[in-house]
Amino acid sequence: MSNDLHVFVRDGQVYTSLTALLLPDVIPYEPPWDPWEDYDRSPDDSDTPLTTRWAYGTRPWFPLIPLNPSFNGPIFECLNHSRFLLLTEVDTQGKHILHCDIRGKWVDLEQKLLWCMERLGAGLLIPWGTKLPRPPTAYGYQRSHTDANLAKKVAMRSCNAFLLIAATCSWHIMSRQYRNPGHAWTALLTDDPKYPIPAEWVLELSRSFVGDLTTNVPRTGALISSIHCPWQVQLPMFERFLILIWVRQTSAAVDSTLRHYVPSEAAIARATEALQWGQTHDSTWGQPDDSSWGQDGGEQPVSAAPEAHADSLFPIPQPHSGQMRGEDWKTFFVRRRDVNKKKEETETPARRQSRQSRERAAMNHSIPGKSSTAVVFEWQSNDEFGGFYECIHLTKAEIPMTWTLYSKSTRVYDSFRNEWDLCDVLDPTSVPNGDWEEDDFPLPPAPSEPAPAPLPPPLSSFLRDIETHFGRYEVAPSAQYTRSVERFVSILHFHLGYQLAASTSTPRGRSTTFNDWARKTHWTHLCKLIGDDDNANITSIPDAQKHVITCFIGYLVTLPQSQLSDIPPDLWDLGSQPSLSASNAHI
Repeated sequence: MSNDLHVFVRDGQVYTSLTALLLPDVIPYEPPWDPWEDYDRSPDDSDTPLTTRWAYGTRPWFPLIPLNPSFNGPIFECLNHSRFLLLTEVDTQGKHILHCDIRGKWVDLEQKLLWCMERLGAGLLIPWGTKLPRPPTAYGYQRSHTDANLAKKVAMRSCNAFLLIAATCSWHIMSRQYRNPGHAWTALLTDDPKYPIPAEWVLELSRSFVGDLTTNVPRTGALISSIHCPWQVQLPMFERFLILIWVRQTSAAVDSTLRHYVPSEAAIARATEALQWGQTHDSTWGQPDDSSWGQDGGEQPVSAAPEAHADSLFPIPQPHSGQMRGEDWKTFFVRRRDVNKKKEETETPARRQSRQSRERAAMNHSIPGKSSTAVVFEWQSNDEFGGFYECIHLTKAEIPMTWTLYSKSTRVYDSFRNEWDLCDVLDPTSVPNGDWEEDDFPLPPAPSEPAPAPLPPPLSSFLRDIETHFGRYEVAPSAQYTRSVERFVSILHFHLGYQLAASTSTPRGRSTTFNDWARKTHWTHLCKLIGDDDNANITSIPDAQKHVITCFIGYLVTLPQSQLSDIPPDLWDLGSQPSLSASNAHI
């Protein structure tokens, strides 16, 4: 058995993985699978994009959803908002809606990502039955709501929906790189004959969590039952790119696609023994299939569970909340689950009947009333401690308004303690029950024929991302430019007036002197002429763009000053109508 196969044991279940050293914090409910019918019977995964889920044949893009992505850079910085700092406004009807400035940027980003998803997926062999994610607009960020907190919650749900589109783009990129390793996927976007996307924008996309397919970007991964693998074609690709895949071993027949995930009996025994030695509820670290701890020279495994640090980095928990200092919400619910399981083992029949009766009564009431003895806690993010979630007790007066901001999937009832926990991070994209608009908003019917292709975004939308982001920084002298594409483009654009939207077609009106100069000039010499001595860092610029840049510099070098106005205006922005110099303070 391979050294790369790791074996885990949790709650009596055996899991294996070739790409993961840890199990997910929470193993979600496994939906039933019927080989004669559709086996995707669980709720739509697009409503919970930030957690590891079971594999579904209709959503092979789901394992590529980035975990805790960094919304920086010119493309995704418009999503860099927390729920508590997100701006809303009141519309003409007195309702609350996402601020128009943010809303406009999200609309532009949605259009650009949908267009990229369409172009990157064009011509690929998509598995039959694949369902692409719904656009973020379908999650409600452009609609108004009766409450500001509700408008923020719906906006954050929509913000998470952008990750679904991003994951699908990553899936298309991965598919292309897996089948054609030597082909640059960026050329599909930059060299489109009708609607080319600026190379600078595509370069930033390749550096983001969309184009970075290395392990530097953690992703959700997926769980698979050994009975059936819905991704016979996708699984080898996921393994090649080290996407986290866990396989739950069953006593039933094993799918032939997953035979290399079947552990030996000795490996299972070692993982079980490691669990008994450890202090956690499961074997946090997987045991390699051929490990030899316990034998000569072997080391005894130790628990790798993080300990709660009771120091100034964490707030002091509220009395009677049950939360320990430094304990995050995930650890809290796991610990309480284990405590309740032990209580249930020693529970008398009479107490069990009383507890279950109390639980049914709590579930049948929409909200704890004034006469209810149930205690309600809300998990609130504390910005003073880096967004750490702490368990806060709600008063009777606070319960009605707060309760409506949560849904069935974000309310947890503990029948042993007669307590409710309201925690939106349990399901970040859930629909609040208190939003009657959301409850009555029907999902779009399944189309009888394929949806039309998205409209191409205007070129100015891509350029605005680059200019807005990099235009905020002072332009230094040429000798001080850093060795990067951003600075190289900054020199051309802000210093020399090069149009980022310059056409890749052959420039017109070229003289013999111009042609001779362009033919003799090498790219490395041109880079030094502009001020970037390290041309190795800008090799990602497409050849078509290199040619246009060479022609642009050729005009500046060969034309006398009196004829510079002859440079085509779509190539030079400092001609007869210098819009760039009028709008940019750096020139």
